[in-house]
Amino acid sequence: MIEITTFDDPRIIEFTKLRDHTLNDQGFILAESEKLFLQFKASNKKFLKILSTPEFAKKHHLLDDNIFIASKNILEQIAGFKIHFEVIFLAEKPIDYDLDKLDDRIILLNGLSSPENVGSIVRSAAAFNINSIIVDERTCSPFLRRCIRVSMGNIFSVKSYHSVNVRSDLDNLKSLGYTIISTANITHSQNLNRYDFPKKCVLIIGSEGHGIDQDIIDLSDVVLKIIINSQVAHLNASNAAAIFLSHMSLEK
Repeated sequence: MIEITTFDDPRIIEFTKLRDHTLNDQGFILAESEKLFLQFKASNKKFLKILSTPEFAKKHHLLDDNIFIASKNILEQIAGFKIHFEVIFLAEKPIDYDLDKLDDRIILLNGLSSPENVGSIVRSAAAFNINSIIVDERTCSPFLRRCIRVSMGNIFSVKSYHSVNVRSDLDNLKSLGYTIISTANITHSQNLNRYDFPKKCVLIIGSEGHGIDQDIIDLSDVVLKIIINSQVAHLNASNAAAIFLSHMSLEK
């Protein structure tokens, strides 16, 4: 256990100097709070560095060489605001699953740029026992710090896959027996309330502003919509996803 007494100590540079996107691109994640610490620990993944208050380290019996302790004042300097948590940790970003190792029911995010929406969708997916997620090349990583926080750490127990060619991957999933389901309030879409989800399916949620790419809708087997008041153009992506996921999880 190593005591840190100054904010700019080079031994904790990952917490103080490196930006979240930089760490993510380098294959690392950064998260804070006791709940996220416990969620990550329960996933049996490896911590690289832990920075906490002495009280937190004592409570959780943290004694290894990768444990750094500091006052709450230093943690607040790192966060940039008054905090309620007592731990920040660095870890390797979980490795993607192979496409054919994902579960029978998958949610795919097409072009979602909001970390809040992505994190919220991950949390909803986990709540409804949809434990496989694909994010395309235009969707922000669910392992960004803000996404992890909004997901309440549920991303650590989800099978994830980052697609670099989502159209090719959808064709591969079709060949594996998956039904491809887009979500859009358009003329030929079906009423969600009247649809029975097949055993193997991929549910696609589109971007906040533009929805699902048209060519992805075109290659889908089914397009579903939520019946809403005609004066409301569309729901927030994460709210809509929660409704679709609740139906997707129902046993028929």
